[in-house]
Amino acid sequence: MKKPNVHLKNKTMKLVNYLSGKGIYSVLSLSMLLLVFTGCGDDDDGGNPEPQDIVDVAVANGYNTLAAALTEANLVDDLQATGPFTVFAPTDAAFAAAGITADNVGDVENLEAILLYHVVSGEVMSSDLATGDVATLNGATVAIDASALTVNGANISAPFDVEASNGVIHTIDQVLLPPPPSIVQIAQANSNLSILVEALTKFPDLVNLLNGDGSFTVFAPTNAAFADLLGVIGQNELDDIPEDVLKRVLQYHVIASAALASSDLSDGQMAATALGSDDEVTISISGSDVMVNNANVTTANIEANNGIIHVIDAVLVPSLEASIVNTIVEPAYFNKDFSILTAAVVKAELLETLIDGSANYTLFAPNNEAFEAAGITSLDGLDKAALTPILTYHVLGTENFASDLPSTAGGFATAIGTLNGDFYLTNNSNGVFINGNSQVVVATESGEALDYSNGVVHVINRTLLPEDSDDIVAIAQAAGFTDLAAALTEAGLVAALQSPEGPFTVFAPTNDAFQALYTALGVSGPADVDDALLADILLYHVLSGRVFSSDLTDGLVATTLSDAQDPSDTNITINVGDGVSLTDYDPDVANPTVTSTDVLATNGVIHVIDAVLLPVDTAL
Repeated sequence: MKKPNVHLKNKTMKLVNYLSGKGIYSVLSLSMLLLVFTGCGDDDDGGNPEPQDIVDVAVANGYNTLAAALTEANLVDDLQATGPFTVFAPTDAAFAAAGITADNVGDVENLEAILLYHVVSGEVMSSDLATGDVATLNGATVAIDASALTVNGANISAPFDVEASNGVIHTIDQVLLPPPPSIVQIAQANSNLSILVEALTKFPDLVNLLNGDGSFTVFAPTNAAFADLLGVIGQNELDDIPEDVLKRVLQYHVIASAALASSDLSDGQMAATALGSDDEVTISISGSDVMVNNANVTTANIEANNGIIHVIDAVLVPSLEASIVNTIVEPAYFNKDFSILTAAVVKAELLETLIDGSANYTLFAPNNEAFEAAGITSLDGLDKAALTPILTYHVLGTENFASDLPSTAGGFATAIGTLNGDFYLTNNSNGVFINGNSQVVVATESGEALDYSNGVVHVINRTLLPEDSDDIVAIAQAAGFTDLAAALTEAGLVAALQSPEGPFTVFAPTNDAFQALYTALGVSGPADVDDALLADILLYHVLSGRVFSSDLTDGLVATTLSDAQDPSDTNITINVGDGVSLTDYDPDVANPTVTSTDVLATNGVIHVIDAVLLPVDTAL
């Protein structure tokens, strides 16, 4: 017989498919028709038959239900691949005994898994079979008994050793049913549980647990349930949630001690979860309806090889997380970008205070970048005593929405009382700032996303640090402004600038700035400068009140404490452009530039400048 004609074979397949669709031929008849056509084509190779792969051989040898099942499961291309494969092929009678026919293969659950359980990698002839467990393409193993010539108890009978171009077929008299997959494998095969799978794969230890030996009950939330949870906690996707929080939620869906079918559940039953014995779920049963906490069981009793799955329509939330939902702690706790704030609140033992449902707070919440901007990159070395004053400095004891924050347009920052003293709020055309250098980047109104049952949250871009316990002079001395301190001492102004009668704003020249002035004046230090002039120069750097960088506007004329005879000499002009510079009375000296801002003291605020301000024309 000559090599089959490819074009004829293609036409034949079209005819076969058409006739099959019309119901004219049985599967077996179609197979025989295919053999007739494919075996009689002509070619020029001298009559050598074309090698047949496993699928072709299965069709040719009357494995009709198997062939139909492979087509239904879209496995034809896989078993026509290079291989080689060893296929344990149930007869049509074996399939029929299992309730499977060529006509109903589309109704068989887990058809692909069943078929792949009959396939082993490699070409193993019957004489080469060895007793033991062999892995199948399904992932599970089959038990071979070489002496009895059986696989999982099914007899290997004639015809066996049916060779194909990419493997070999052995006939068996039973359909092999694979063991149930693991809990994780079942979830992976269910597209409606893809978000649960995504969450689990973030934690290899949980995957290994639910893939391994044991007896578990898993309440599996649907994708819609996870979407609802994300909406409740104000997050867009799983990746927004801190991993430790997400893991706690997942563990709360697992009963690790037993596989509980619906018949094992009772109304009012409480069961400990993998999260811990203190974190139980409660079962409610009314007629045929079963609930777990507030979630309905929509599909029950999905059996796995290591437990049972019940699909539910809501995500179960542990008691800790439930107590945080709809409080001012919620946006930080459920968002990994605020993990430092959350850790600090827990470490300072302030969580219970801030989730108090009877309170009405305003929280100015710094994210992780805000902590870094304030120089806090780790909580190491910061204990409760150190963290508590910082955190309470971010909280007001009353609820203040964005529209409640006082305007400071035309003036300077106003004091706002926190749970740890005052901070200073600027609310003008520059924006809303606290202590000059921390901006409110999300200001919340009533009814908006960050409005909660016990208060409101505004987001800031720099963590607030309470004012230093020192006054202006002490801070300058501690920061190394020794020339400024020496000049203040020489001029007799130390006591005045340590006075609690302030507050004051001081533009503090660096040591280099003072040395440049002394060089220009031709003197060696403050003792060589006229006392009245020295006092005027120093007071020309001081404003009455706290003036933060956020209060500055371009062209602002600020009155200093200088005692110059000409009243106009007491003013400096503040220029705001790419940076901040100050215009003094001396036209021949370069204007100072502000290099650092908003150092908060008990009696004022300090800004650092790189040159000395001059209240008179020194003609230098």
